[in-house]
Amino acid sequence: MRIPRMNLPRDLRGNRKIFQIWTTRACDKCCFGCTQASNLAGRPGFMTPAQFEKACLSLQDYPGVIAMFGGNPCMHPQFEELCEIMRNTVPKLQRGIWTNNLLGKGKACRKTFHPSACNINVHLDKDAAEEIRKTWPAMRGKIKGEDVDSRHPPPFVAIQDVVHDEQDMWAQIATCDINKKWSAMIGVFRGELRGWFCEVAGAQSILHQDNPEYPDTGVPVVYGWWKDGMEAFQQQILKHCPECGIPLRGKGQLAVGGDLEQVSRTHAAIYRPKRPRTVELVTRLEQLGGTVKDVCAYTGNARRFDEPCE
Repeated sequence: MRIPRMNLPRDLRGNRKIFQIWTTRACDKCCFGCTQASNLAGRPGFMTPAQFEKACLSLQDYPGVIAMFGGNPCMHPQFEELCEIMRNTVPKLQRGIWTNNLLGKGKACRKTFHPSACNINVHLDKDAAEEIRKTWPAMRGKIKGEDVDSRHPPPFVAIQDVVHDEQDMWAQIATCDINKKWSAMIGVFRGELRGWFCEVAGAQSILHQDNPEYPDTGVPVVYGWWKDGMEAFQQQILKHCPECGIPLRGKGQLAVGGDLEQVSRTHAAIYRPKRPRTVELVTRLEQLGGTVKDVCAYTGNARRFDEPCE
């Protein structure tokens, strides 16, 4: 079977380039269907400052956004040190953060990140939104999710578990919204820095790393590794894309106001929510309850389904 040509770390995602540096899976929220599984139990993990510096340096010629990523990076116990490293290694216009709550780190964020390179979704948390307005005024008009929930299709319902025609499966994978519009990622796998062509591929690896039989698909992070071609990332595509739910574009749940988690056989063993929740094992496409048009339009998807934001 010929696999599709997926976007690689060096490629455009939508109309720009975005690269995530995973600093932790820890998060103060527990959103249903989180792509980084911050809704699940287990060790959240933390990237060390030395690893973070190496990750930043490996991207020195990267022409797009380089973002601190989680979980919620503001929960990292050495967050201010990571910010200082980023200020010393990444141009200001490229420095971003993906977060939902500043948790008292507004001053460091204001000094470090450029508002145009950031993604802030407070997930209905009015207090978090107010803190952002007070401590990082430049972000006032860029806050998402204050009045509307997000809708997250289930990323851990593996397409290979519910679409049994291989040609159809790969055709859907070829149109993956995250691959086309979102980001590649650097993270930590079994204590070592690794790079993936996709943030969900990295999340899968990190979640399964305690299984000694699980393969290390990550690319060693050295200067310029992200410039490599298809041959460097083919193993990742063959492993992670069939084990991902994003190409299915399932209706999913409201991130805050959802009522159950969905997973399929491939990831069932690691899918333990950190708060008491019903977990449904998905074996049929019908269980997804319909589809969304664009996985990345998470707040818009919530509006279109006209469900309450509770």
